[in-house]
Amino acid sequence: MYQQKGSMGARIGALFLDGIFLWIILFLIILISPDLGILIAPFGTFLYYGIFEGSSMHATPGKRICNLIVVDDTGAPITFGKAFLRSLCRLISGMILCIGYLIGLFDPQGKALHDKMAGTFVAARVPAAPAPQPMPAPTPIRQPERSQPVMQENPQILGVSGQFAGRAFPIRPQGILMGRDAASCDFIFPDNAQGISRNHCKLQYNPQTKMFILYDLGSRYGTFLGNGTRVPQGQPMALRPGDEFYLAGRMNLFRVSV
Repeated sequence: MYQQKGSMGARIGALFLDGIFLWIILFLIILISPDLGILIAPFGTFLYYGIFEGSSMHATPGKRICNLIVVDDTGAPITFGKAFLRSLCRLISGMILCIGYLIGLFDPQGKALHDKMAGTFVAARVPAAPAPQPMPAPTPIRQPERSQPVMQENPQILGVSGQFAGRAFPIRPQGILMGRDAASCDFIFPDNAQGISRNHCKLQYNPQTKMFILYDLGSRYGTFLGNGTRVPQGQPMALRPGDEFYLAGRMNLFRVSV
């Protein structure tokens, strides 16, 4: 799995290189067979991106040089069908002054319009194995003190995707603060966690209503409900047991449980 998004500098460099490679390929085809070149030229971009991104490289030559790979929303390399769908959607992104491409500048995962439509994104080609990495010290959850009351229920959050996938963490009676700041947070992300603010969000459990309350603490890349709704800063959002939420992107997806 590939979860780390490719940098904007690498993507711009890949776009520039692919433009050069595409023109070289079309020029050579025209030299060999002018009739074939005239036939292929209108579909050159569509075929170039569809064939290369659907191949075993899962990237165009420009992306390969810039150490990038095109994957689906789960982080898995895309198929030929998904690659040609993405290539077709690129034509839509290029309409109206390339606004579809500019959308990627403001998306937490760097997704342009064609990535959103095709269910893909451009990730960094990290050579490490895609299995979730062990949690670095310090531990993400501080254990409750003995003097605190013991709850009859067991409210907790379950990691669904990302480095915490498959792990369960208890929610303290006063709630837990999630973020990168080890001095103030209870659930601590690594310093290099993509899109995670120092104090990102807070999660509490109300035993009377049996509901979870989620707060965004002014995070830069946002806190979202499982359906993609962004949690407004300072406005509490209620979650039922079994509901999901994520921080910045779906690579940090969690589920609440009792």
